Amino acid sequence: MDLPMKAWVIAHNGAPAKALSLRTVSAPRPPRRAEVLVRVTHAALNPADHAYLKVIPSWLPNRWGAATGLDFAGEVVAAGPDVPAGSPVGKGAKVCGALSVPLVFWGAGSLAEYVTVPAALVVPQPEGWGGARSAGGFGVASQTAHIMVKAAGGRGRLGPGARVMVIGASGGVGSVLVQVASNLGAEVVGVCSAGNHEMVQKLGAAEMVDYTAHNPLPKHLAQEYGSRQFDFIFDCVGSHHIYVGSPAYLKPEGAFINIAGDPANAIGIMAGLFLPRFLGGVPRRYKMLALSPSGDNAREVAKWVQDGLLKEILIDSEYSMDDAVKVSL
Repeated sequence: MDLPMKAWVIAHNGAPAKALSLRTVSAPRPPRRAEVLVRVTHAALNPADHAYLKVIPSWLPNRWGAATGLDFAGEVVAAGPDVPAGSPVGKGAKVCGALSVPLVFWGAGSLAEYVTVPAALVVPQPEGWGGARSAGGFGVASQTAHIMVKAAGGRGRLGPGARVMVIGASGGVGSVLVQVASNLGAEVVGVCSAGNHEMVQKLGAAEMVDYTAHNPLPKHLAQEYGSRQFDFIFDCVGSHHIYVGSPAYLKPEGAFINIAGDPANAIGIMAGLFLPRFLGGVPRRYKMLALSPSGDNAREVAKWVQDGLLKEILIDSEYSMDDAVKVSL
């Protein structure tokens, strides 16, 4: 596609305001085979975007002038010859999804006016959702929530009778987990600051815990939930101390599922998993997950939407393309 477009490209490693530069660059090449060219109308930013800016060296040849951003929504303006006529993600379709890790590594990014991606990576925008909601709803946050539910054993493990705690319940991933688990019938306890309690309760949480009001928090959880232990604890913020104390409030057959492990806690995590309890071991299952965005994950999220399990996507604020680096990650 021999046309200019605007894109936020990586000039240095670091925080977005210093690392990114808004430039006019060449638009992506035309789609090949089973690819589609998407005119991006909305992009959603995540902590993962910030992490990539920090950890993937900007001096690598494949990162020279690379765009940034994972989540996107937009309209397909061209499709490769292997995309069937009438495909729900063919030319003219409004689609959404998240770029895969290899695409990002080799320089693609959603903070651009156009992006070329495999057709299998995108899904149709749900009717009535619009671009902003679709970009936020089918990208990294919801796909991460999906792999956490999968790690718990799938929908069947979160039905009536199940008790679930979501740490970071007001965040992107946590807010999706609260909805899905509660709509499946589980009793959900959300953990976040008091200012967000009402919002999370509207999403489906039965009880709330203000983590700022209890120090140490594990002691409060043991007192409050020692006789009402959880089947699953979904940790969206990296709360290692809550895992260490979890035998007091997580069932012996339960699982602590984490997506935000701090490397500084690596030794403690390994000790908890493999040492006997008297040497610091924690007799509870621990799962640490990392998302690789994919079309399969996006299609599973689409099923949640179709089945009424996911209805709300939290949008804190919206910015124009020119002001994208003002977003706080």
